[in-house]
Amino acid sequence: MSFSDMIVGESGLLVELRCHNSFNEKIYTDIINYLNKQLSEWKSTGFIPVADAVSIFNLIDALSGGSQFWSEEMELRVEDAVFEIQEIISTLEE
Repeated sequence: MSFSDMIVGESGLLVELRCHNSFNEKIYTDIINYLNKQLSEWKSTGFIPVADAVSIFNLIDALSGGSQFWSEEMELRVEDAVFEIQEIISTLEE
């Protein structure tokens, strides 16, 4: 599954959140693993490919927006996910 598909594809994390009000931990773990795997390349080249950057922007934007339909537990999980993703991305500045 491509990075973009993990996020916005038919079975992606955001579809699960929007359509099923569920946070798919496996897909989320795959996303985090992908980000961590790509970090060294992104740091060395000084750029993130456009497709990956757009996917990251979409992911952070959608997760940060929240939903009135999520339980408090879901909201907290999504909030933690946003912080974790932002932490990973911020390491590019180090």
